[in-house]
Amino acid sequence: MAINLNTHPVMIVFLIQTALTAGSSAIVYTVIGPLHALSVMVGGGVAIMPQSLFGFWVFRQRGARNARAIARNLFVGEGLKLGITAALFAIVWLNAESLKAAAVFAGFVITVLAGQLSLPLILKGKRIH
Repeated sequence: MAINLNTHPVMIVFLIQTALTAGSSAIVYTVIGPLHALSVMVGGGVAIMPQSLFGFWVFRQRGARNARAIARNLFVGEGLKLGITAALFAIVWLNAESLKAAAVFAGFVITVLAGQLSLPLILKGKRIH
């Protein structure tokens, strides 16, 4: 069964997180400055990439017949998400000494919270098929 990316919950969450990261960065740019805005954008990117991969990994298979595979995908996907997040933070801190740490973490936390809070609102009690 083909995945419709226009209505797939992972794509919707990705777009919400990306818009929130861009909007937050624009606000920070006007209020504080470009370096803090870049830091917020980097933090948001560190959150968006692994979360999107996790979502697509977990929702690859559907249906009751695939329950074991789905459960395995949840565990593998979560491990991948945590590993990629750690790797991205390591890359950021090793290569971007001028970034503002508080702004990076703020962008990360805001983006993660947006992803966690948006999915229940998107689904509104519907099942994903």
